[in-house]
Amino acid sequence: VLLDYQSGPEKVAANAPARAKTLKEILTSLGPTFIKVGQALSIRSDLLSPVYCETLAELQDAVPPFPSDEAKATITEELGLRDISDVFRELSPEPIASASLGQVYRGHLQPVLGGDEVAVKVQRPDMLETIALDLYLLRVGAKVVSSLFPVKSDLVGVVDTWGFGFVDELDYRREAANTS
Repeated sequence: VLLDYQSGPEKVAANAPARAKTLKEILTSLGPTFIKVGQALSIRSDLLSPVYCETLAELQDAVPPFPSDEAKATITEELGLRDISDVFRELSPEPIASASLGQVYRGHLQPVLGGDEVAVKVQRPDMLETIALDLYLLRVGAKVVSSLFPVKSDLVGVVDTWGFGFVDELDYRREAANTS
């Protein structure tokens, strides 16, 4: 990117689509916290060019799923089941949606439980630990950036505020209670 800038605005513009795609791939490979960062940046046209915003906006609805066998093991463990069929007559083999924090399956409860069609939201494995470490690293990075550059914002405070909201999204039980 620096070489692009040294070569002039034409080079920056010509390479922007490839650079934006690479950034999206890097953020995706770094995991949920950084996918969320990319999602947040995708609406910041005051900070990024339209090409970057459009490419990062793909993170809003194009996050790769994690393996369904892991998701179903999580469902079984979290619900304290012997077998997933104890509760679900049917559960879609693959997620119907995937996001940075988890994915959603379509299910039908057993008739004894009402037989309703339900959405089953499953969190990615080890989310809290992953997010805690990532937020710690972002916080350390914010301190370094603030000490090296004249930033007119409390970057650590921004990371903390964003982190509180992000961690709050992990409480699926409260989310479920709020939908009833």
